[in-house]
Amino acid sequence: MTLWSKITGQLQRFAPRSRVARVTAYVIAIELILLALKWIFNRFGAARIALSLGQWTSFVGFIVSLLLIFLALRWFRNHVMWSVRNRLIVTYVLIGLVPIALVVLMAVISAYFFAGQFSAYLTVSEIEAQLRRLQAANSSSAELVAKRPSGTLMEMFAADDDMFPGRAVEVLPEAVRPKWLKDGFRSLVLDEGKLYLRAANFVDSRQGRLAVISSVPVGQKLLTQIAADLGPLTMYVPQKDPNNPNGAINVNIDLGRNTPVMINGKPAVGISAGTLPQPVNRWDREFTYYTVVQPPDWKTGLASEEILLIMGAMRPSGLYARLSTATTKWSDNVVIALAALAAMFAVIVLIAWLIGIRLTRTVTYSVANLYKATEHINRGDFTHRIQVRHKDQLGALENAFNSMTESLERLIAEQKEKERLESELEIAHEVQSQLFPQSGSGTRTLELYGTCRPARIVSGDYYDFLADSSETIGIAVGDISGKGISAALLMATIHSAVRAYEQEQAAPAAVATAYGRDTHVRSVPRIRRPSPAQMLWLLNRHLYQTTQPEKYATLFLGFYDDEKRRLTYSNAGHLPPIILGEDGTRRRLDVGGTVVGLFDGVEYQEQTVQLHPGDLFIAFSDGMTEPENDFGEFGEDRLVETIASCRDLPLDRVTEHAVSAVQDWIGAQEQPDDVTLVLARRVG
Repeated sequence: MTLWSKITGQLQRFAPRSRVARVTAYVIAIELILLALKWIFNRFGAARIALSLGQWTSFVGFIVSLLLIFLALRWFRNHVMWSVRNRLIVTYVLIGLVPIALVVLMAVISAYFFAGQFSAYLTVSEIEAQLRRLQAANSSSAELVAKRPSGTLMEMFAADDDMFPGRAVEVLPEAVRPKWLKDGFRSLVLDEGKLYLRAANFVDSRQGRLAVISSVPVGQKLLTQIAADLGPLTMYVPQKDPNNPNGAINVNIDLGRNTPVMINGKPAVGISAGTLPQPVNRWDREFTYYTVVQPPDWKTGLASEEILLIMGAMRPSGLYARLSTATTKWSDNVVIALAALAAMFAVIVLIAWLIGIRLTRTVTYSVANLYKATEHINRGDFTHRIQVRHKDQLGALENAFNSMTESLERLIAEQKEKERLESELEIAHEVQSQLFPQSGSGTRTLELYGTCRPARIVSGDYYDFLADSSETIGIAVGDISGKGISAALLMATIHSAVRAYEQEQAAPAAVATAYGRDTHVRSVPRIRRPSPAQMLWLLNRHLYQTTQPEKYATLFLGFYDDEKRRLTYSNAGHLPPIILGEDGTRRRLDVGGTVVGLFDGVEYQEQTVQLHPGDLFIAFSDGMTEPENDFGEFGEDRLVETIASCRDLPLDRVTEHAVSAVQDWIGAQEQPDDVTLVLARRVG
């Protein structure tokens, strides 16, 4: 082998085989060509063309990425996931690691939101604490106002206050103070587009009831006091828009350090104060939180349409310090306990991992044994057995496989025997089909046609046309109890017996005497033609003596006289045939007796009916009337109506139409019983 053939052989191993792989290779080649052209145009200064090619390379690269992902997933499914062991590993990862990752992610997200909400709560609580202090200071100022001598009612003075630098105290009489103001009021308020901490108390004086109001403007100094124990804070204070003649208030937001963000479409500048402490460890990272306050408007006392946004930053260590009320020693103990708990969880996970590996090996070992055993069975080696090592469900499966292997050869032999029986049934079907009349029979004045469609391979229904002479013809229609081969054998027996009795042309003297209830033998003359009642009597005695007790048959037997146009019949329990007249009248042929072969010594009656021109004789088995669907049985009336609708057609076409109607009624269901239909029509 030459070096070139070795190289080509190795390259053929990596050649794309599937259609998607070939398409991916073509798209990658196009991407490489586009990248090369882009580099060439950039090299020679054609920046505009290179920019256009860059857009195309991005689009083609995206298509290549999708195709490669698809090929990788298909390779993973066809190669990695083919093994049961790898499937179990992937299952463990999905069942074990994914829920853990989701729980950890949910815990981190929940902790982040909790930290943000708690930090916002601390910030709002600190503002509320400043308001309480302001109200306490305002109460002191109100006491001074109540004790002062009479003077002007409305004045404003600056309070000498170290806690709230720049606090202004205003005394307002009832006439000029806001109507909504109540005693003990404290809140952040918006007044003429500016934000204040404001507290109000009422005192009684000689001038009447006065409102003492303390106001502290929200600025750098106040925010520094609020942020002293919290960390850096930025408060975006509503600013009055000088270009708005109505004095609308707009809040300016700067969510980043230097990134201006606008509210209501107007720029604004926030007030910042406070510093962030140094991290305790590498995990003590800064997180940002936000809270929104909607201060009331001083003029109306109602919540203003503008919002006050407060943004702060804090570290988990600072938050934990505010949460924890225990000593440092107890906090260290908590950390140690958490570390011990994490170590215990790790040990539990390791033990579970080892147990999972053990269980995986057990499963994969059994699957591998089963796979090897199936290869032996495919080669026809039925002597191979699996060595069972475990007493579990997999061990039971291996034992079941061994048992299956032992019985498989026996099943194959039984299948061969079944095929032989089916072949014999096919032969029986061919033989039985020869028993039915092979072509249409009849006389000068009577047309005949019959058909039988077995529900199985062989039929238990029976019909025959008995040609006594050119002037006489017999009609026999029967139904054997049961189905399958036993019914077919009894049908053949009845067929041969009826033919034999019909060929006799007369009953022996002993038979005639016995039928006439005379027990001695005497000589009687031979009769001109067989009697249907006598033939049924003979057939009943023969079947009763030679067949099993549960075997019986229904049989209609009639002889048509072509010269007199009359039908002499006897019905042994069969569904009564119907003579359908030209005018639609129906005559049921139900004279006779019970079924043949079930009771001994049964007498049968016979009757003669006249056939008129156009009369249609209809004989059928229960397979024509008893099939059901959701609307019920097909029924005798529907059968007669179906035949009457096409009675002028040839009898074979009428028969085909009726049988097709029954099959349509059954639909896709299996044919429940043998279908037999015999038609005769008087034509002259």
